[in-house]
Formats: sequence, structure tokens, C-alpha cells
Amino acid sequence: MTPTETVRAVTAQLARPADPEAVPAPGLGAGPSGAALALAVLAGEDPALRRAAHGLLAGAVRAPGAMRGGGLYSGAAAVAFAARTMAREPGEYRGLLDALVPRVGESAAGRVVALRADLAAGAGLRAHTFDAVSGAAGLGRLLLALEPEGPALAGVLAALVELAAPGGGALPRWWTAGGPGLPGADPDHPRGHVNLGLAHGVPGPLALLALARLQGVRVPGQDEAIEALASWLAAHRRPAGGWPMTVRVEDVAAGRPPADAPTRAAWCYGTPGAARALFLAGTALGRADWRDAAVAALADALADPAAWHLAGAGLCHGTGGLLRIVQRMAEDSGSAALADHLPALAAATARDLAAALAAGEPATLLEGTAGAALALHAHLHGDPRPGGAAGGGWDAFLLLG
Repeated sequence: MTPTETVRAVTAQLARPADPEAVPAPGLGAGPSGAALALAVLAGEDPALRRAAHGLLAGAVRAPGAMRGGGLYSGAAAVAFAARTMAREPGEYRGLLDALVPRVGESAAGRVVALRADLAAGAGLRAHTFDAVSGAAGLGRLLLALEPEGPALAGVLAALVELAAPGGGALPRWWTAGGPGLPGADPDHPRGHVNLGLAHGVPGPLALLALARLQGVRVPGQDEAIEALASWLAAHRRPAGGWPMTVRVEDVAAGRPPADAPTRAAWCYGTPGAARALFLAGTALGRADWRDAAVAALADALADPAAWHLAGAGLCHGTGGLLRIVQRMAEDSGSAALADHLPALAAATARDLAAALAAGEPATLLEGTAGAALALHAHLHGDPRPGGAAGGGWDAFLLLG
């Protein structure tokens, strides 16, 4: 199949009637909220496909837990993000959003309370209090699109400013107890770690603080927080030029680079996501050195495909996510070196997407065929709305813009 044919195949996959016996979760990453968002973007001006996308969103609203709290990828926030992205006219889905926004604000306030409790305890953070997927950073990105002047977002930003404050010891305040996987003991991280992934680490809060400033939303100490987080991130690039997925607490405390730390060229973990966050920080504060370092690190990562360690076509840890980040970075930086990689990345994404379709993989947003199709569609046809629009584009749930 050609790249265009693979995108059409995913569009048809999304538009196919759902199993009436299935009880979907409202999740963004793997549920009907994400499927509705993807189909709405891929539908273009096709009225039948737009109706199908609306039907998926209606199914997400009816799903158990649709009005519950949680992170950006679950419950009310997931439905709200999908509805916000799908709306094409002023007031579209307004009633639904009016019902959901207070729930999102409550969830964000709960994350802020938990984050401040972790900071006060000083025994390491729990990722779900602050990260992009489940924590304050992701919910803050949604609030930046929905209520940029509201108190809920101000509370999130203020808490992230506290996160970035000097800790008075050898460790930054954003270190995480345990390892980067499930809670509990981790033999590879016996004392904890600092997470450098955009999905679950400090690049998420950095990206949100920078994006808010770029939209003119500011709280006291925000610039200093961006400076602290970005400087730390820039200082912890590996000698080879990119970022590891995590750094052990022992290595951070000793001020030494991690030995043979694993990495990958993905959105969730590795150089691409960290580079995007550093680039946004450089844009927000006018720091050309951070922007240049981010572009150089991403270019270095692209030059060594053997070290990408990607899996499939998806946005999270597949070729689709890498394609999306490189396209964003190439457009925003004007880097010809990055743009030169786009044709090969698009071909790789199309190949992996065709394989996923042949294997019958699900049309989910974060790890499945739907997200990969969005990345490929954006490369082939451009984005349906400018990346710099106030609410951000469809990839705002990745904190890329």
C-alpha cells in the first residue's frame, strides 16, 4: 500500500461500527475518545466520517467512568480533550465541555495536593502527581486549551514552579521513588531515579510551563522554573549527545553521567521528547542555545537508526511518534538537517503501519494505528489547524505544542 492508502485504511478501520456488546472505557490512549479524535481529524470535510466520529465520542460519553476524574488520558479529561479537538465551530460541544471542565479542574486540584504532599515529604515523587500522562502536566495542558485564565491552571503552574525550586541537597526536587515501571522495589533503581522521558518525567512539566508562557499565561516564578528545569535537562545530555531514559539517584547525587544508560528515539522516553521540551523552553525564554542544543541532539539521534529501539508505528514508542516530533521540530526550527530525514521517516511509518494493519492491530490513539495514521496524514497533507493556534493541534495531548 502507498502511504495515502494506509491512512485511508485506518480511517475505514475507525469508521467501522463498533461491537454493540463491547463496553468501552472512555480513555484517550486506547478508548473511543482517542478514536473519535483521530477519525475527526482524518475525516476532513467528509460528512459521513464526521458523523461516525461524533458517534464514537457519544459512545465515550456513555461509557462507565466518562465523568470521573483522573489524568489527561482517562475519564472526563480524555473526553474533554477529544471534544475540544473535534470542535470546528465556536460553541460546538460547548454543553459537553461545560459539564466536563469542572471535573478536569477537580482532578488537577487533586494532583496539585498530592504533588505538594510528595514535595513536603521529600522521599521522592510519584509520577502520577506531575507527569504528562496521569499527572498535573497533562491536565494543565488541557486546561491551557480550555480555561487558560482559570484558577485551576494557575494552581497547576504554581505547583510546578514549586517542583522546580532548589531542593537544598544533591538531588533535584523532581526525583522519583522506585523505578520507572510499576510501583515498588526496582533492582536497577534501588534508591530511585530521575525520569527524563516526556511521558513520565521532568520534560512534561517543562513543556507545560513553556507552552503556557508562549500563550501569555504566567504565574510568579515561572521563568525561573523554566530556567531551572531546562538548565538541568541541558546539563544531563549524554556525552554522545542525547538523553537517557532515566538517571539513577546514585549517579545524580555523585554528579556523574550514567553508565550505559538505555535510551530510545521515542516520544515517551529518550532524546526526541526531551529535545522537544528543551526546544519549547528555549523558544519561551528566547534562549537560542537551548533551541540549538535540542535540534543538534535530535539530529544526532536520527543519524543512528540502530539505536532508535522503536516498536511498531505508534505515537508512544514507534516510528509515528518520531515522525511527528521531527516534523514539528523541523518546521519550528527551520532545520534542513531535520527536514531531510522526514521522507525516510514517513516511509518507515507507512511500512510499520501497513504491517500493523495486516496484523489486525487496534485503531487506538497512543500505541495503535490511529495515532500513526495521524502522524503520517500530517506529513502528507499538513495539519488541519496551525500548530501555534491557541488551543494547540491534535498532538497537544503529547505536549508537543
